[in-house]
Amino acid sequence: MLIAAVLIRAQRNEILTDDIRTLKVERNGKWNTVPFIELRTHDCLHISFDLMGHEYRRLRYRVEPMTWDWKPNERLLTTEFLSRGIGDEPVDDYEESINTTVLYTHYTLRFPNAQTAIALSGNYRLVIYDDDEEEDVIRIPFYVLENQALFTAQISTNTDIDFNATHQQLTFGVQPSPSLQIHYPESEIHTVVMQNKRPSSAVFNPKPDYITPTGLQWEHCRELIFPAGNEYHKFEMTTLHHGGIGMDNIRWFDPYYHATLLTDEPRRNYIYDQEQNGSFYINDIDDDDPAIEADYVFVHFSLKAPPDLKGDIYLNGEFTNDAFTPQYRMEYNPSSGCYENTQLLKMGYYNYQYIYKPRSSGAVSLAEIQGNFYQTENRYTIFAYYSQRGSRYDRLIGISDFQFTLSK
Repeated sequence: MLIAAVLIRAQRNEILTDDIRTLKVERNGKWNTVPFIELRTHDCLHISFDLMGHEYRRLRYRVEPMTWDWKPNERLLTTEFLSRGIGDEPVDDYEESINTTVLYTHYTLRFPNAQTAIALSGNYRLVIYDDDEEEDVIRIPFYVLENQALFTAQISTNTDIDFNATHQQLTFGVQPSPSLQIHYPESEIHTVVMQNKRPSSAVFNPKPDYITPTGLQWEHCRELIFPAGNEYHKFEMTTLHHGGIGMDNIRWFDPYYHATLLTDEPRRNYIYDQEQNGSFYINDIDDDDPAIEADYVFVHFSLKAPPDLKGDIYLNGEFTNDAFTPQYRMEYNPSSGCYENTQLLKMGYYNYQYIYKPRSSGAVSLAEIQGNFYQTENRYTIFAYYSQRGSRYDRLIGISDFQFTLSK
């Protein structure tokens, strides 16, 4: 269980200090994307975050290679996995916020860049650290792809455990390029599958049902049966003048703005809603540059649920980085009869959900609060790696990212 927790943590964004917020990693400037770059293309990751306050801090970044299962790869030299640079450079593109009640400094970083470029495919981690304090402040996992595999994939609600009920089952195949000359596919090909880009949902190296001369096939794999969940909740906070979608009100209580969301309840039915599977997008319709003009608001979440649950309820979404920490745990308030949590969030559009963790096991569950309904439009991402015998790194040879939508 400890090993699984370490793999999940290494696979997700980590913010390691309380004064950094709103970490975004976007592929080619597009939001809600898988953070990968393809070798020998112009792909670029746009990384941004806010450091609270207007005090200057000297930040730098370094690049670390990882194995296919997100362990540090200490077998590679820097000169082997980088085609340019030494992988340790300053983060020197920053601007102070303008006319905001909460002061912050907005940092941006494009990667790769004139100083640093990657030579080998695989998993990597970009670590931003405070040069003066000599401590890590952000860790960002990302992928470097060499496109050398074909995928077939489909989702069925007719699973090996139920029919049109609470689960979705993934069936897929991977066909590596013949040029790779793979001799031992059962040990040299590794796969990882995620639902809605949540590392806590990741399935590492499920065993294939069939191995053929051209590839591997997963058809009746119990590990690839996912709880279907429900559509995410959402709210829109793009102006300070009035509440938006999902909000009860937004008010000024000196010295900050506070937004109260509509009270949620455990869902007993499937509720269709067009959302973005947990992502968030920064926006401020009253200003020209939301990156430095959008304000921060204390957002109050509430969930009306029984007080005697034998577990904890957590907020979950891209803005929580899939972390189940005290910061995102809902606390029961007897006077309101609700579980409550308050987050300081930058103006924009947000998706979120409630995840339940029984104290007895610690396993995450959607069923108690969100409910599980086969109709849910989930997103699935498959990663395929080639770990050639004798090689000192794991090549990422394919990524398949797709949305399940129930046929009408």
